[in-house]
Amino acid sequence: MGEAQEAIAALEELGLTEYEARCFVALAQLPHGTAKEIGQVADIPRSRVYETMDRLRKKGLIEIHETEPRMYQSVSTDTAIQILRKEYESYFDTAERTLEQLEPAYKDAQQGVWALNTHEQVTGRIVDLITDASDEVVLLVLEEDMLDEVTADALADVSDGDISVHVGTVSESTRDHVESMAIDATVFTTDLIEWFTAMSGSPRLSRLLLVDRGPVLVSALHEEELPGVPNETAVWTDGVDHGFATFAERIFTYELTENVTAETDEPT
Repeated sequence: MGEAQEAIAALEELGLTEYEARCFVALAQLPHGTAKEIGQVADIPRSRVYETMDRLRKKGLIEIHETEPRMYQSVSTDTAIQILRKEYESYFDTAERTLEQLEPAYKDAQQGVWALNTHEQVTGRIVDLITDASDEVVLLVLEEDMLDEVTADALADVSDGDISVHVGTVSESTRDHVESMAIDATVFTTDLIEWFTAMSGSPRLSRLLLVDRGPVLVSALHEEELPGVPNETAVWTDGVDHGFATFAERIFTYELTENVTAETDEPT
């Protein structure tokens, strides 16, 4: 695929129609052009150029010089990108606003265990659970570099308040990340964490989260399907009235009591 075709495909992904994308890319390659010239470069019927250019004008992507014949000129690439980015972001704003209005005030998920199939989904759910915490967050990071920036930001935000944050790890880089992000957290390790971390093979336990001694998430890393993209899946449940959550909560509580609370209570 040539550069022009790549640009056309990208513009279509950003919301332009095929003809709009073809005409804009054609004009981007010309200092200016008539409908005939644009149609020839864009390889679309001349009769369709006029209406297409009118739509591009309304979007702010081209300028018109009222000559005979009429001349068209595209705005600069920087201006076009700014316009398209603003419009694209407005779609997200609209989707967020309308979906929040449609979503029930409370989704009862306490009786189920829910599956997450991508790294993005896992991170999104972890951030949501951390953000909704009211008392305590316990996060075990069992794989190197799995305390990503988005999760670290969420931990930093809640640690600024009255929420206790505990991060379990054997990784020095994770400890350094917690410190560099100024996360007010207790960083600890236990025999259980070391045991989990020492496990080999695939899948491997990756991140374990407990919030307010209720919602629980457990994730695992599988062999990468795309280079540099974590292949992570998870299950989570909201509330300790489910067996999975009860089991995980008991383990977390034991580890905190035996290792974190004990260290805190030692005389200085």
